[in-house]
Amino acid sequence: MTAPAAGAAVLLHGFAGSPSSMEPFAEALKPQLGRVEVPVLRGHGGTWPDLRSVTWKNWYEDASEAVTAASGAGPVAVVGLSMGGALALRLAALQPEISHVVLVNPALTMANPLLPLLPILKYVVPSIANEQRQVNDPSVGYQGYRRIPLRAVHELTRLWADVRGRLPAVTQPILVFRSLADGEAGLRSVTVMRDGVRSAEVVEVPLKRSGHVATLDWDAPEIFERTAAFLTGEGG
Repeated sequence: MTAPAAGAAVLLHGFAGSPSSMEPFAEALKPQLGRVEVPVLRGHGGTWPDLRSVTWKNWYEDASEAVTAASGAGPVAVVGLSMGGALALRLAALQPEISHVVLVNPALTMANPLLPLLPILKYVVPSIANEQRQVNDPSVGYQGYRRIPLRAVHELTRLWADVRGRLPAVTQPILVFRSLADGEAGLRSVTVMRDGVRSAEVVEVPLKRSGHVATLDWDAPEIFERTAAFLTGEGG
């Protein structure tokens, strides 16, 4: 069954990022849709210590409120970058009226032997550096928080665990963009998503030139164009 064309979209930024990573994407979609929301997920858009006092449920509440705000314009699509992709999938699982899911380098898991130690480690090592550049285009000055509280990383892993268990409830058509630069880590999350969802349509588009925050990188025009076509029923 073909999904109805989306009338609105909610764009969700990544962990330790900000709405600025999604704003050009939003501007590209606005001519095609009745409403586009780019919420600030709690603890983001300020300074890194703000992440210490929020939970993954706060992020989901913010995303869900944005879907409600956009729903007056027609069927709502959810579009997520990295952690925003996990939130988009949870929204799709719990709100079947959502029309489409678009994922850009979704994060659903991580192979790190220290993750099981986070409940204790977060009290020993309060924060870690976050200096890795995530955009290949040298003209882009985007930088998320330069430090990340381990308490927030622990919340992120809790979100992942919850979403992975809900993937079989996701049936909406999915368009997923994967930066090859993310390597095995990026492939692992996309594989988890593909193996878990029950969507009849899952279209994967490899991105050869972009880093993790591909919405601001060399492949951004392709992401915007293909997403607009996917949401309006003109192709994927």
